[in-house]
Amino acid sequence: MINDQEFLHGAAFLRLINYGKQITITHASWIHLSFYLLEIDTIKSAILFKVSKKPKSAWSFTLSSHEESALDTLDSKYPGIAVFIALICHKDGICCIAKEQLWGVLDNNHSISGQHISVSRKLHGSYHISGPGRQQMAQTVPQSDWPRIIFSKKDDPHE
Repeated sequence: MINDQEFLHGAAFLRLINYGKQITITHASWIHLSFYLLEIDTIKSAILFKVSKKPKSAWSFTLSSHEESALDTLDSKYPGIAVFIALICHKDGICCIAKEQLWGVLDNNHSISGQHISVSRKLHGSYHISGPGRQQMAQTVPQSDWPRIIFSKKDDPHE
């Protein structure tokens, strides 16, 4: 039987693979069960998938101590690698942001472990992301951004 997490990860991968660029995907299970390393051309990046099974907006995600440890491991083992957090909002879509954008909505005075992220989207609108204390991310994320953001991020290292 296919569980919800496998089903939703598969949908995200299908969009990534069908984007039309050659890509190598490695499951980085030695770092975290939901981390994947990507190689597009010669550029490497990493994606942490987070899944919300709630059918409608707003979707809630909680960061774990294992994910915090995995992010630290990535920084030390792969310095300079672009890291993305793909927030899979049940069957609605994938809200993907760079790790640096995530830091902008989290409470930097505390460990990221246990912090909540909320993603909401009105019909035909973009995703809105907020963190603890309702700290809003400055820009919205278009529903069509996945997986374009993964490919466009490598083109401009100053983003």
